[in-house]
Amino acid sequence: MTLLGKPTTVVVAAMVAMVAMVAMVQQTQAARILMAVPIVTKSHNNFFMPIAEHLARRNHTVTYVAGYEQYNESPNVEVVVVPGVQIFEKMPNRFTHKTFDAVIAIYDDMKTICVEALASEGVQRLRNEKIDLVILHVGITECFLSFVHEQKVPFIFVNPNKISGAHDYATRSPAFPALVSNFFLELLPPLTFTGRMLSTLHDLMWRACNQGILIPSQDRECRARKLCPEDMPSLGEIVVNASLFITNSVRTMENPTLPYTPTVVHAGGIHCRPAEPLPEDLQQWVAGAGKPGVILFSLGSLVKSSNMPEEYRKVLLEVFGSLQQRVLWKWDEDAMEGLPPNVRLSKWLPQQDILGHPQARLFITHGGLFSTQEATYHGVPVLGLPVHVDQHHNMKLVQQEGWGRVLDWKDLTYDRLRGHILQIMDEPTFREEAQRRARVMRDQPMSPGDWATYWVEYVLRHQGARHLRSPALDIPWYELYNFDVWAVVVVVTLVAGVLASWLSYRILRALIGCCCRARKTKKD
Repeated sequence: MTLLGKPTTVVVAAMVAMVAMVAMVQQTQAARILMAVPIVTKSHNNFFMPIAEHLARRNHTVTYVAGYEQYNESPNVEVVVVPGVQIFEKMPNRFTHKTFDAVIAIYDDMKTICVEALASEGVQRLRNEKIDLVILHVGITECFLSFVHEQKVPFIFVNPNKISGAHDYATRSPAFPALVSNFFLELLPPLTFTGRMLSTLHDLMWRACNQGILIPSQDRECRARKLCPEDMPSLGEIVVNASLFITNSVRTMENPTLPYTPTVVHAGGIHCRPAEPLPEDLQQWVAGAGKPGVILFSLGSLVKSSNMPEEYRKVLLEVFGSLQQRVLWKWDEDAMEGLPPNVRLSKWLPQQDILGHPQARLFITHGGLFSTQEATYHGVPVLGLPVHVDQHHNMKLVQQEGWGRVLDWKDLTYDRLRGHILQIMDEPTFREEAQRRARVMRDQPMSPGDWATYWVEYVLRHQGARHLRSPALDIPWYELYNFDVWAVVVVVTLVAGVLASWLSYRILRALIGCCCRARKTKKD
């Protein structure tokens, strides 16, 4: 029968496949999961906690080891808070430091902070609990792999940012520093020769630092304090056995697109959701903005807005007061001197509900990845005022992609700030590109939460899913990249070239000698 046309057949086949997938997911038995993510920023929990909550809805029990108090409504998620491990708060920012040696500021802490977290009373109480799976933050928390060794269970890495070349020890996905650089370098594609050189050297440095210094330091400290069993292999040997690597990135929106091994699972935007109605008083204030609309201004949770230099605050107030729009400003104090009547302060704002409101015209942001993803999801153009780590790279990329602008704090003046704001709101191309990107981000076969949950349960069903693991993880780097092959080719080519040159020289010399002798004989 041909009642179904080809497109309809494809749709039906896809629906059948989806039903089969859901049916398979339902076969997974409830598991006890240890999720160790204590050494992160507050915002990173916007990625980790949704994963835990999705697993909890599937009747799994999740013990969530965090560095901050966490709010959750699920009885299946138990939060264990580890105090004193918030090292990222020590990192410099544009308000407190002229230089930006972010990693150097916490480098010594990075060597030992994992063991401090592991040694905490709340974590040590977990030693006697049965665990079926360990999920841990990639980088700095490798000492928690002692749970993996003791209970002989699989483990999964989670990464609150995009995957980089420095993570290849965990996935062995092809690394192309010529295509994309680490966000610390703030280089945009396509990279120049100098950019490719810097990107390559930076990746090599990070790998050497992580695998040659940080992980071995954790290993030594963990054994010295008797927190890692004596019979445990080195942490460097265990880290290559991860079953999955869940990363906070939307694969269809990566710039540039990159290849990955099957163990890499993209769950970017897992925290994003449709907007809900605003609280009544806030809704009335937003509605009162009328046609000009509303601008949202937030610098995130890692930096206190009140720490900004006074000259910056004055420029912001002067510019905001000159606009027709109303401005919602996330500020960590109750009041502010000289506040214009069109500006409203709040210590907390329902950011996604505001961004999803029809009257949201512009998002002025620090440029954190989570805020950038929320702006993308809701299709709102942005003006970036970055203050920390990856934010500068994020906002430069937004500007390159055409749905926002970036302004450095050292360049902050009345004319530049006001000019950027008006340009983004007046030129329709910025909003059109933001809304196009929103459609792309939302167009996925499964929600990021369901997708991540499916693969976590896949690992549980298949006892670690070793069949997904790349064999490249067991091959030395010089074999993986054919360095030895190319070295032989170059040496053979050079030797052959030298021999050919030497033979050519000898032949030419012999011919010249013969000619000279023949000419001499002829004269005689």
